[in-house]
Amino acid sequence: MRSAARWFALLPLFVLVLARPAHADPMDNFSITSTGLAIDFSLPASTTGQFEAAFGQDNFGQVSGTVNGVNELIGVNLITGMGCAECQTILVNYDSTNWTILLPATPLYNLTPAGAMGETLTFNPGDYMTDGYSQPFDYADFEIKVTPGTAATPEPPTIFLFAAAGLGGALVMRRRALA
Repeated sequence: MRSAARWFALLPLFVLVLARPAHADPMDNFSITSTGLAIDFSLPASTTGQFEAAFGQDNFGQVSGTVNGVNELIGVNLITGMGCAECQTILVNYDSTNWTILLPATPLYNLTPAGAMGETLTFNPGDYMTDGYSQPFDYADFEIKVTPGTAATPEPPTIFLFAAAGLGGALVMRRRALA
């Protein structure tokens, strides 16, 4: 019976050893600036889709970000295809403003084959210069900075596993001291 109690006390330690660490999809931080304009938001570092198609795109939808330091929901759509009026652009919209920003000459992203799923798009960290326009055709020069996001912090269940393992170890040590 005593042997079974000892193994039961060590169970949290075994769970801790076998538990996977917290994982979050890496994010890239984007900063798009022009004269009097600063747009900041984050997107997944990589995503899979049909990007090499004639009208290939990745509509990231509304993402949280800031425009000139004010919190905004920012619509982001990356048009990667060829043969359309807005191909090779990033469409950014917020409030009542729409920007069409041309993709820079230096590749902002890489595409790698992903089988039947299409291609995996991965953003290239760096500093890029380009231009773009808003409706009704206000032209502007833009700087796009892409920086890798920070690593994820452990999730609460991982912390609880550490605590349970420590408590189990303390109980085993206490029983040995009393024996």
